[in-house]
Amino acid sequence: MTSRSISIKEEIYNQLDKYRLKNESFSEAIKRLLESNADILDLAGAWKKISDVEPALDVVEKIVKKIHEEENDIKLI
Repeated sequence: MTSRSISIKEEIYNQLDKYRLKNESFSEAIKRLLESNADILDLAGAWKKISDVEPALDVVEKIVKKIHEEENDIKLI
């Protein structure tokens, strides 16, 4: 497999490192993030529809933690 070296700022490297799943290479993380079909505008105002946000935030935090613990290739929404 051919590979290339690229230069990225330290800040971007650190952000990408946080988004990587357990046992996921940087290349795999970049590919997963680029292939994500999520449109951030679809989420605009979503929190306003929830009357009590705290329990929802707890659920989101648990899901994110579980995703990062998974070893399988998970495509984020």
